[in-house]
Amino acid sequence: MKNKLFGFLFFLSTSLFSQYTETINSNRPGTSHGAFSIGTNVLQFEIGGNNYVLSHLNLNNSEIRGIGVVYNIRYGLYFENLEIFVKGGYIDRKVKDNFKLNLTFKENFLSEHSIGLKYLFFDPFKNKKWHSEDFYSWKSSKKIKWTDLFPAISVFAGGEYIFNKKIQYDDQYFNLKQEYYGYEDQKTFSPFFGLATQNHFLGKWVVVNNISLENIGSDYSKINYIFTLTHNLKNPRWSIFAEYQIIDNKIYSDNFFKFGIANLVTKNLQVDLNFGGSFKDTPSNSYVDFGFSKRIDWHTDKLPIDRKKLKEFRKKIKQENKAEKINKKDSKKVEKQNKKQSRLEKKQIKKANKPTRKKFIIF
Repeated sequence: MKNKLFGFLFFLSTSLFSQYTETINSNRPGTSHGAFSIGTNVLQFEIGGNNYVLSHLNLNNSEIRGIGVVYNIRYGLYFENLEIFVKGGYIDRKVKDNFKLNLTFKENFLSEHSIGLKYLFFDPFKNKKWHSEDFYSWKSSKKIKWTDLFPAISVFAGGEYIFNKKIQYDDQYFNLKQEYYGYEDQKTFSPFFGLATQNHFLGKWVVVNNISLENIGSDYSKINYIFTLTHNLKNPRWSIFAEYQIIDNKIYSDNFFKFGIANLVTKNLQVDLNFGGSFKDTPSNSYVDFGFSKRIDWHTDKLPIDRKKLKEFRKKIKQENKAEKINKKDSKKVEKQNKKQSRLEKKQIKKANKPTRKKFIIF
């Protein structure tokens, strides 16, 4: 029985696969979604504080200086491939309006918030032929295999909510431009849908691509594309990243570049620093951001079962049990026969050793 139990546990352990990682898996310092979820019963906070400066050439060099807080809260749901996320932030800024009112004013408010789900539907690392147990070995990490070109793929979808009309369609200058250009207000709530891919190369390089459609249902729907490249340094606690982002809609389009560095303080805590800006002057944009990611880990491994293998295993156990019963039955039959034979032999021996009685004749 112990051997059968051991075999069953071994069978389960060989089919184990989880999105969960031993160290924190954060989207920071970038802004893209990684394809993998964080794992069941894992709660993660990704928070940053930034300082930014914008100047718009076509609006008489109207300037915006601000500080902000951004956050992303992620939680791994019942299925390993699924997570829920809530993103948002807070802005405190100073606006120098040289275009509309010719004055300077301060304001603070909650920025756009979003809630959504992300689901991994293709994971190349589950294919043992592509990624064997020596995937992280020294030899395999020194060359790129053709199978590395197949990315992990996930979809994400949800809705965005704006608490006020000060920033719309991601345009910090929207209020200054709206009346002049006759733009319509952004809907208070609008859906979004996107695709995320993730490739791993040489054991140290990670490439993430995101493409999403946002403000769906609006005349000013937006396409958002993000390319993120991350490299793990010789000291595995340190990594660097570069990111390129394109946003495009009828009101505001831009290209951004971002660079940064991250340090793994503990397996559940990461800190990072990043900076970046835009390639144009309508508006020009530069920022610096410092943040951290903190994981609260309640994860326990689940053992997914291959139904076909389980059926075969159960059939094998059933056959073994049946054979065991037959053997027991045959053993009992043989034992019974042996006992009967033993009793017969003892009886014969006793009879043979019994003394013969002498007969006396009485006259």
